[in-house]
Amino acid sequence: MRLSAFILENLEPILQEWEDFARSIQPPHRSMDVIELRDHAKEMLEEIAAELAAGTVSAPDANGDRAPHIHAETRLKSGFNIEQLVSEYRALRASVLRLWMAREKSAAWFEVEDMRRFNEALDQALADSVARYSAVVRRSEDIFLGVVSHDLRTPLQYLSMGAEFLMRSERSDPQLIQLGARMFGSTARMGQIIDNLLDFTQARTSGMRIDPQPADLALISEQVADEFRFSDPSRAIETEVHGDVTGRWDAGRIGQVYQNLIGNALQHGADDAFVTVRTAADGDVVVITVHNFGAPIPEAELAGIFDPLRRYTDKASDKAKQMNLGLGLYIVREIVAAHGGRITVSSSTEGGTAFTVRLPRNQQV
Repeated sequence: MRLSAFILENLEPILQEWEDFARSIQPPHRSMDVIELRDHAKEMLEEIAAELAAGTVSAPDANGDRAPHIHAETRLKSGFNIEQLVSEYRALRASVLRLWMAREKSAAWFEVEDMRRFNEALDQALADSVARYSAVVRRSEDIFLGVVSHDLRTPLQYLSMGAEFLMRSERSDPQLIQLGARMFGSTARMGQIIDNLLDFTQARTSGMRIDPQPADLALISEQVADEFRFSDPSRAIETEVHGDVTGRWDAGRIGQVYQNLIGNALQHGADDAFVTVRTAADGDVVVITVHNFGAPIPEAELAGIFDPLRRYTDKASDKAKQMNLGLGLYIVREIVAAHGGRITVSSSTEGGTAFTVRLPRNQQV
């Protein structure tokens, strides 16, 4: 008997073992019935049996609606974690193969081949389940981040207004003015964190949206540099412009690129060294380079420097300056990519650290 036929003829004992195992690992707050415990196991086994009979294995499809996909979603809703989901497939594999090996053996040539194909089919079902489980979790996280970030804007705005009132009120004593200034700076940083979270969520869910319009990068770079000079006059920022650096870009988004790269250079660069911001024409491309001297980025860190929620920190730097979510460089990369450009980084003790952005002049969306 072929394994495909064996599975169909022995569905009930296989499903009973699946049910018993699922009951043993169900979340402690749940008391699941038979239908919930067996969730889509019968359909998965029937799909696997059909694939074995046809001699094919389904191609990976994270967006499909096969039994493994639906099973992953229902297990997530039931409170199963990813480890429990995976363990169900391990138990199913063990049940089918144990029952298959316990039957009266015929030593037919196809037995080993059938087991190999069964393992392939089950591995693919597991991969589909894990992919759907992870996708649903990621989507839920994005929705949560988006909602929380949006809802924090209004109370933060009132805090900022109160801080500004304390700063500027003629009736405030010097201590209240100083307190207001500190509160205002804190709310500004919180606002930037919220903006980064919203951009991060947008980039992961629908891609970074841009609205290209005629823009002059010379004006944008100088404006952003002036904002940093005003907030910290002790740090030196040099801006250079070479050639015609006008084109079509989303000016607000490109301003974020300058802001994140300059802020990163100030945070990790040496306090007594210049940060140089160079914007130069190069044919149909404009090249932005932000350079600083200081401790170089270790080579092992360079490959993942633009990954989300991962940040390089110089252990010798002030810990207070390290308080961020590690989203800035990821957002920069997504903005640059949305404009059809690319960003690279180089870092060494002798040459310093330089982030280089190449932007096509006339991005059309």
